[in-house]
Amino acid sequence: MLFNDWLKKEKLSYTDASAQFGVSRITIYYWAIGTNRPSPKYNHIIYEKTRGEVTANDHQRAYELAREYDDADI
Repeated sequence: MLFNDWLKKEKLSYTDASAQFGVSRITIYYWAIGTNRPSPKYNHIIYEKTRGEVTANDHQRAYELAREYDDADI
């Protein structure tokens, strides 16, 4: 599941998620839209806190989708 989809499912704002994951609101936003991928440390934390619903592969997929969107604008 994409991180942004998980946030919506859990009804978590970026601000609420930032407190839960111990990072800034903007970091959560960038992870959610696929601009940035979490470090291995945060991949593990996200995996644990989402009970395995969001994996490192999901972050990679979000990143690739964001790149495809950016490339379509060119």
